[in-house]
Amino acid sequence: MKQNKKRLSYIKNQKPANIEWILNLLDQIPKYQLQQSNLKSATQIQLQGLQDCDQILKSELYSFNNKTNKFQQITFSLYPNMLINNFGEFLILSTCIMIKKIIQYKEFIAQGVLLYNHHGNLFIFYESYVQQLNWEKQLKRFCKQQNFSQKYTIKEKLSIPNHFVCVKNKNNRIYTVQMIRFTHLNEQNYEQLMNEINILMCFKQSGLNQFHALFEDGEILYILYDYWIGDTLFKQLQQGLLLTMQQISQIIYQLIKVCRFLTINNLYHAAILPTNIILLRNNNNAQQQTKITLFNFSFRDVNQVPSIIQKLPNAWIPPEFSCLNVKQDFAQIDLYQIGVLLYYLTIFLPENNIKQGPFNKTIDNFQIQYAWLKGLQHKSPIPYSYSLVDFLCQLLDPNPQTRITYSVAICHQWLINQKHQQNPIEKDNMKILASLRTILELREQNSNDYASSQRFDQKLEQHITSSSEEDDQVQTVDDYLHRISKERNCIPHYINLMNIITPCKHPSRKSLNDQIQFV
Repeated sequence: MKQNKKRLSYIKNQKPANIEWILNLLDQIPKYQLQQSNLKSATQIQLQGLQDCDQILKSELYSFNNKTNKFQQITFSLYPNMLINNFGEFLILSTCIMIKKIIQYKEFIAQGVLLYNHHGNLFIFYESYVQQLNWEKQLKRFCKQQNFSQKYTIKEKLSIPNHFVCVKNKNNRIYTVQMIRFTHLNEQNYEQLMNEINILMCFKQSGLNQFHALFEDGEILYILYDYWIGDTLFKQLQQGLLLTMQQISQIIYQLIKVCRFLTINNLYHAAILPTNIILLRNNNNAQQQTKITLFNFSFRDVNQVPSIIQKLPNAWIPPEFSCLNVKQDFAQIDLYQIGVLLYYLTIFLPENNIKQGPFNKTIDNFQIQYAWLKGLQHKSPIPYSYSLVDFLCQLLDPNPQTRITYSVAICHQWLINQKHQQNPIEKDNMKILASLRTILELREQNSNDYASSQRFDQKLEQHITSSSEEDDQVQTVDDYLHRISKERNCIPHYINLMNIITPCKHPSRKSLNDQIQFV
């Protein structure tokens, strides 16, 4: 009986194999595709900041060198959402679609991937099976994938527009997916969306959507998140939700925590509106958490100021933004808007029943009466707690120089008072402020040592937990650390490098050559 030839490829032999001759001998890849590289050059100064970021992988991979005009081994380093070679060339992975590539000659085989976008192509091949497993697992985190409908099944439409519950066919794991048609986005919104995705890929924080994967099929973009379900705060208020002061304090605390995290990382949200806050529900509807749906927090360009201000209600615009002679500082816009939201929930809504209709039309007569608030501090009795009035006055201070800071706001007496007023039942059902509980316990033990509690709060921020899982196994601590900076849980310096890259082109504005599909 004729025996089958034993393949000499690394698929059967896990030891490194020299596949350079296969890649260079066979002309299975057109030269124009190899020479149309999507790698961009960066200076040493721009790449120096990557020393603050954990390196995920570093290996010798086979890739096409335009200088020598052939395949050869090149050292590639993988950082969150960024691939860099030893020539100082980089590639942002979230702009690329990842397709597996196989080159075979008789019993010899070389396996790799094609990473292509509208700038060009990058072919990389592996020298061993172990190397293939390690790299493809990590590349799937950041690259666009395809064939979403073959891998996932849509099960339920959520009340949030364009959001659905889906199940992975392979293991029946549940996710939340956002489906967006490119035709529904203009060029500016598409650029903002891709910038947000780039950032969410690189870190995790409770209160933000936990990114899982990105798919692109035709004109539809699928953004896959860890499973969540809920409604916007504004919609639930319109449906009759009555928030207690304790619930409002928990919402405000969550917002302060996540916005402080963004500010530390040189980011902002700039639209802390009831329509952008999602109250999460669990199975028994007993526990509620807040999660912010981000869309425009990734910009700090002065040229973006007019477009951001145009989208905001007047009350949510800090006073200093209306002064032409004052430089706008977006570092404080989120904290001011949190104060506006607190005023809206505690002062405006109790006196004005919420109206039906779009949010902007329900706040026609909504104004911040700061002088009236300051006057309440010297009156007795008043219909509100003095700690609430003091908190509002500090959050809504028209002078940005004397406005309260995040470190002081997160430890304000009003938040502490509301925590103490919770009854035992509420404490069992509402556990979204575990970190606040720890802070309060520390403050009870050290009531006269404010600086000590503030330092402890800063330490707590360094240990933000995550409950997301990988496709095939539970995410480990090391996996999580690879996606953030080592110190202070900050986004690494490479985010500044992404800002100098040419913005992502809207698919409808790509040239004909950009639309080439590879098999």
